[in-house]
Order: sequence, then C-alpha cells, then structure tokens
Amino acid sequence: MISIQSGADPVREAVHRALIAFSRRPSNAENLIDRFSPRDFGARDRAFFRELLYGSLRWRGRLDAAYERFLTEPAGCLSGPAREALRLGAYQIMFMDRVPNHGAVNTSVHLAGQEGGRGAKGLVNAVLRRVSREPLGPPKKIEDRLTVWESHPRWLVRRWLAALGPKAARARCEANNAEGPVVLRANPWISDAASLAQKLAAEGVETEPGRVDPDSLWIKPKGGGQPSFTKTASFAGGAFIVQDESSSLAARFAGTGPGHLVLDACAAPGGKAAVMGWMAGKRRAVTAADNSRGRLRRLKINCARIALPVRVVAMDAGNPAFGEAFDTVLVDAPCSGVGVLRRHPDARWRIQEKDLARHRASQLEILAGAARTVCPGGWLTYSVCTNEPEETDDVARSMGRAGFVRDSGVAALPAAARAFADEDGALRILPESGLGLDGFFAVRWRREG
Repeated sequence: MISIQSGADPVREAVHRALIAFSRRPSNAENLIDRFSPRDFGARDRAFFRELLYGSLRWRGRLDAAYERFLTEPAGCLSGPAREALRLGAYQIMFMDRVPNHGAVNTSVHLAGQEGGRGAKGLVNAVLRRVSREPLGPPKKIEDRLTVWESHPRWLVRRWLAALGPKAARARCEANNAEGPVVLRANPWISDAASLAQKLAAEGVETEPGRVDPDSLWIKPKGGGQPSFTKTASFAGGAFIVQDESSSLAARFAGTGPGHLVLDACAAPGGKAAVMGWMAGKRRAVTAADNSRGRLRRLKINCARIALPVRVVAMDAGNPAFGEAFDTVLVDAPCSGVGVLRRHPDARWRIQEKDLARHRASQLEILAGAARTVCPGGWLTYSVCTNEPEETDDVARSMGRAGFVRDSGVAALPAAARAFADEDGALRILPESGLGLDGFFAVRWRREG
C-alpha cells in the first residue's frame, strides 16, 4: 500500500504538470518524462511517475467516461488542471489497488486547487468520491465498448470494426492495452541467447526465450522487482540490445548476407542497423543514415556500446548522398506507429486519421530516394510499425519503380516466424496475433540487373 501524505507529493505534481502539457500540445510520452520528471527522483519515484503517466494516457477514454457521468456541466467547461486531476485520481482509484481511494481523492483535490481555486477542489472531491463508490461498467455496443472501455479513439475503432470485424478489432484493442514486454536481442558476436540468459540470471535478471526469434529473450516480470538490465555487466559489455522481436524480424527480412554493403536509410536509434551489421560480418559494412543529428548521436552511443562499426551519415533519405552503392537498403520509414500503441499510449490521442495519408506521401518520397542507392541485383526493403493500409499495402502498390520486382524475404526469417509472411511475400505481424509482438509490416523488392 502506498502511503499518502496531506496534499500532493512531488511525483503526482510532476505527472499532473505533464498531463496538462500533453492536453495543451500532445507529444511523445518519453519526451514528457524527460521534461517533467525531476533529475533528483530516485529509481522508485521515476518508476511511479512512469506508471501514473502511462496509465493515465493509456486509459484516458475509460477514465473520462468514469468521471464525466457525475459532472453537472459539460466536460469542455473544465479547466485543464481540474480535468487532469480528475483523470489522475480516477486512474489510481480504478487501476491501482495499492493506492487507497481516499488518498487518490485527497491528492487530486490538492492538485486541482493549485490553479483552479476552491471551486475546482470541491468539484474534484465530489466527483472522485462518486467514482470510487459507483464503478463504471463496459458499454454493450461494440463500438462504444472499444472506444470507452478499451480506451481507443473512435475514428480508429470504426476503421478496425469495418476492416477486421468485431472479434479481431476487440482483440487488437485489448493487445494495445497490454504492457509490452522488455525484449532483448543477443549480440551474436559475443553470445548466443541461451548463454546470455545464463549470464543475466547470474546477475539477477531472469529471462525466458523469445516467441519466434531464437536470438531474443523476454525479461520476466518479477514481483518486488529485479535489478535493472541496464545495470548489468552484460549490458555494459554490449552483449545485447533492446529490441522487440517484430523489429528484429524486419531487419532479418531485409536479406543481408556476409560481405553485403548495407544502408539503413532511417536508422536511429540503430537496432535494425545492429542486426544487419551482425548479419553482414565484422567489417564496416553498414551505413546508418538519419535526418536528425540528435537521433544520430543516440545511434552512435548505442552502436559504440555493442562495438558495432558503422558509418554514420546525416542525410535526408528522400534525397540520398549516394548512388547505386548498396547490396541491401532498408527504409524503416517514419509512420503513424499504430502497430505499437501498447508501447506508446500517448500516440492513440496524438494521431488523427488524416495523418495516415500524410505519412504515406512522405514514405513514398523516402522510398523513391532510397531506391536510387540500390545496386543492380540488390534488395530494397520497406518496413513500418503499423498495419494501416495507407502506410502498408498502398505504399507497396505505389512504389512502381522501373527495374524493381517484388521479392519475398521469407527465407531469411527463422522457421517459427515464416507464418507471418503472406501470399505476396510481405511480412505482416499483427498486434492481436496472440504472441505478444508489436505490429509490423515489411515488403521487399529486388533490383534487376
């Protein structure tokens, strides 16, 4: 049980400020953590901050429905501080058994009163007390259930119901609300997955084998916590990277082989560049490019830790600085990220339907530029962490560059993952697969000649 002092504590105050900032201008949750989590927070406070922030964002739809029942004025009349105090308090009441209801109410009242005055305090107090006494139940209509109870934007729910049907749409929403596992990918230059698991166990970190990638390990959830994997000698020594199996499979799908020259055209933070570098061999085979110098700095740090020799280039992939120089080119394009909503709960409230067409236009531009860097006989692979048609099949059909033919990368996948390849040879991993993998799509072309 978490003890509650009178008023609000620094963690809740920081989360409240972050939620207000998000409502005013939606941004990536990790950026909010960096911006609003004080540097003097200890590990426990930072973990609590993250839980409150991510939970309040993930379940915003259900939280709003829970407290809006008891408002006497339209929700739009609420001040920002009052609304976010209600959301934060409702989240603790509905999802955090170790926080006493009275404590969640009292701290939220304090937060609302910091900017909203006495009236806001009274409103938050009255509403949250009713939330704690009168639990919300799931709506009967499937669209309302997925929008409210499973907390997804209505436009996205309607798309999935039309495209997938009720059963699969519900499974996708439920998958998006599950906590994404921490997945490690062994560095084959240092250790295989089995040996890495033994080393980590000796360092106090328990793992289990990946679902489809033999080089992957899942960190086991452990009651009471376990040492952070970033504090291990294995991490410091570059024995693994953090990478979901879907991302690892997309890099494998690109078909890199020993001695290949590789271009990762949208490379930061470097996970796929690492996998392709390991596949290509120890020489300086990978050129990692990105249009953000900040992200490239992070990539350099990540590659240095695993001792991966890469050539790092600041470059707009749509206007590449290279000619036909590479055997393997991967375009892991910027996208909506709808396939990884479980890891980025903020994204479901940031993304709008019109963004899908906007992403498609930029993806085609990047793909056309990257195609100019593929040597005759080489491969061009396009991947995105989304399953929406505008960013997947529509892009694949529109590529249409002369001299490039569709070419399946299924042979490059581990045997257990080959079921994810469809009849056209595309890699299609769905969040609702039941295996706990991120949603992903990849397609590959071979340049003739």
